Amino acid sequence: MQGLSLRRFGFAALLLSLVFSAALAVAAAAQQPWVVDADQKVKQWQEELFEWVENPPSLEKLEARQTALLDMRQRADTCVQEYTVQLEAVAEKLTALGEQREDEADDVKRLRRETTQDKETLEGQLALCKVVILAAKDLQAELKSLRNDIVKQALGQRENEVWHSISALLAERQLLRPGTEITFTWWPSSLAALGALLVLYPMATYLARMLRRLYPQPEPPASWHVSTLFFHMLARRLPWIAAISSLVLWSYLGGTFLLSAVLMALVLTLVFAPIVQMLLCQGVYRCAGGLPLRGLLYLVLSALALYLGDIQTVLNQDALLVGYALFTLLLAATSLHLLFDLARRENLRVLRALRIPLTVGLILGPVALWLGYRSLADLLMPGIYGTLGGMLLLWLLYRPFSQLFTLLDTDPAQNSEGLRGFLGYAKDEAVPGLWLGRLLVLLMFASLLVFWALFVWRVPQTEVETFGAYLTGGFQVGNINIVPAKLVLATVVFSLVLTLARWLRNQLSERWLTHTRLDAGARQSIVALTTYVIVGVAILISLSMAGLDFQNLAIVAGALSVGIGFGLQNIVNNFVSGLILLFERPVKPGDWIVVGATEGHVQKVSIRYTQIRTFDRADVLVPNSELISSQVTNWMLRDKVGRVIAPVGVAYGSDTGLVKDILLRVAREHPLVLTKDAQVPAPNVIFMGFGASSLDFELRCFIRDVDFRLAVRSDLLFAIDKAFREHAIEIPFPQRVVHMAKDEPQQPGSESPDGDQPPPAA
Repeated sequence: MQGLSLRRFGFAALLLSLVFSAALAVAAAAQQPWVVDADQKVKQWQEELFEWVENPPSLEKLEARQTALLDMRQRADTCVQEYTVQLEAVAEKLTALGEQREDEADDVKRLRRETTQDKETLEGQLALCKVVILAAKDLQAELKSLRNDIVKQALGQRENEVWHSISALLAERQLLRPGTEITFTWWPSSLAALGALLVLYPMATYLARMLRRLYPQPEPPASWHVSTLFFHMLARRLPWIAAISSLVLWSYLGGTFLLSAVLMALVLTLVFAPIVQMLLCQGVYRCAGGLPLRGLLYLVLSALALYLGDIQTVLNQDALLVGYALFTLLLAATSLHLLFDLARRENLRVLRALRIPLTVGLILGPVALWLGYRSLADLLMPGIYGTLGGMLLLWLLYRPFSQLFTLLDTDPAQNSEGLRGFLGYAKDEAVPGLWLGRLLVLLMFASLLVFWALFVWRVPQTEVETFGAYLTGGFQVGNINIVPAKLVLATVVFSLVLTLARWLRNQLSERWLTHTRLDAGARQSIVALTTYVIVGVAILISLSMAGLDFQNLAIVAGALSVGIGFGLQNIVNNFVSGLILLFERPVKPGDWIVVGATEGHVQKVSIRYTQIRTFDRADVLVPNSELISSQVTNWMLRDKVGRVIAPVGVAYGSDTGLVKDILLRVAREHPLVLTKDAQVPAPNVIFMGFGASSLDFELRCFIRDVDFRLAVRSDLLFAIDKAFREHAIEIPFPQRVVHMAKDEPQQPGSESPDGDQPPPAA
């Protein structure tokens, strides 16, 4: 039976090895032609690169080749990863087979031989993929260097200045391209525009009056409400929008599409102007920067409309160049006007220090264009103006978020009690995660600005993808692969979960658990344990998302345990003791405890120490290990019931029965004394004995709250003294008779037994 089982096992192992080998062969056959073809392509492109050095190609062709190389390299990286995984599986298989022996079975020998062949095949394919990666990487670097040389040469090339084109236009007096004619049909277009004007203008006027009536202008110096400002500005522009829309229809039906595009840009400017003004001025009807910002919006929309209208197919080259140069001058002048207006604001003081470099940057593109450096101007104009425009737009969009965060802040001078009350927050209650919200919004807008800057500066797609690959794929530092995207994501997730833990802690301690029957100690334990669990889970999730291998973490934990054994025993001891205190709850906040020479009320049980406030209002931090290892007296462990003992002595000859009745009556009359509780005895009077000068009694009773133990004892003694006075019961005090010795002669034979003189007779 054992031999049959071994044969079955050997047959199954051989079958599995054949299937695995066949799968490896199919995968290698599928990858091998691509690897060989990729290697040949890289060699062909390297030979072609020598020709490009002498005869540089166009940038479009160069970028297409870089894109193809990037795709090839990414596929080779995937190839390396796949073959690495397969090699690890084959290595595990060889390890399972063990060392080769001469007396091993034929099936094992065959399996070992086939596995070794598979390993050699995979290693060969892996080497080919790595060779392709290295060759593609070198070729990418060379193509990048060639592209930089081409761009530098193009940027330094100077063409005809703008004034030469102006002279040519004045001499030839021809703006249109040869063979291009512009015709205009007056009759149908004029009739349609007049009909549109008769319909749209009265409607716009009526709507404007209605908006002014619904949203009247406030008296100065009162600030405008956002909705009032928006509709008031829209009401002022509605008649103009109706009139210009009629002109748009007139020019479009007449056949001048470019004129209709420019007029349509003006209509869009009038429509979006209230929104721009509202974002910029924030409740102020007229503010610095409003006019140049609207002018800048109109210039951008007009340029976009003319570009979409194919103006380059209508005007000749000189007219296009002159028009573009005049547009750059208007754009620079409007931008400078907006810059200096915004720099006068108190909240934008940083622009005052940057006025000179920003001014140089704004006029650099137009100057380069007028001097004939068109390639340089084509790079600077979209780059500088696009970046600054994107920053301005993102700043305008960020301001509503910033105001929302300010309204939710705890500062009473800036926040909104209505909004905070609507969300359920008290006057001085902090909104959890407010700083995280600010950070996430800033990161979002910063990311948008980075991508926008890459676009307007026309960074090649291959460079962007390479940068993205570094962010998502990471880079090697020794044997560690650092992935920035994972690190950022792990940080954000940890911050979110930590904010959630703080919010949940506040909700549990201040709202949810307050409606339960749990005491304060139980609530604090639940809150603390819940917070620790959530934070621990957040740490594990963040480390996992960051790419940390938990096997390495186990090694670190082993090394840390050695360090704990040497130098961190007390910290770990207090930490574990804190967990025990939180779970077992032998002491809890509000308890009256005695630890050694420290006596007071427990204020807080944390993970490392317990805070005790003494009766002198001094806070003592007791390590948790002392509460576990030493003797602790807790007056309130199970309940707050405690015993009060009031000792009293009466003179000899007093009525002991009356004394007992008075003491019991005093005890029963106190509101905190328990008289009818099944769990504790009723007040009792004990005759302790005959003292030296008094009959000693003790009044023993239990009170509801041991916190008032000293106060109740004092009240009982005051009441006893008053009752004894009323019944003429004397409370004695010790009396001593002192005899003074007289100086008399000693009688013979009157010595004491121990040789001393006897005392004189009284």
